[in-house]
Order: sequence, then C-alpha cells, then structure tokens
Amino acid sequence: MKMILKGKKMKKQLLQATLLHFKAVKARAEANFEVYLFGSVGVGEHPDLVEEVVKLTKIITEADESIKYLEKVIKEENK
Repeated sequence: MKMILKGKKMKKQLLQATLLHFKAVKARAEANFEVYLFGSVGVGEHPDLVEEVVKLTKIITEADESIKYLEKVIKEENK
C-alpha cells in the first residue's frame, strides 16, 4: 500500500512540475511578446521582428495547449 501511495504522490509531483514548466514558458514568451510590440528594447538586436513575433506566438500557443492538456489530466487523476 505504501508503494502505491508513493507512486501516486510522485505522479502528482511530476504532473504539477510539468504544468508549472509550461506556465513559466508561456509567461516568458508573453513578456517578450509585449516587449517586441510595445517597447523599443531589443528591437535593434533582431532585424526580423516579424519572425520573432511568429516564434513567440507559436511558443505561447503550444504552451497554452500543453497547460490545458495537463490540467485535464490532473483533473482526471483527482477523481
């Protein structure tokens, strides 16, 4: 019984850590996205701003989908 509980705890920790990872990835990309759109900092470093915004958009949407999926899995695990 103790092994099962330990396994469940580990599974929960892994899911939570993965969820936090994708939330951090999304937050970072959103912050950079805001800088590119509304600030002049970093503009000189990237001559192709459209490409940078496209990359950030993909990162944000992929992280968002991962977050939704993990939240669904966590919800199912807690039933």
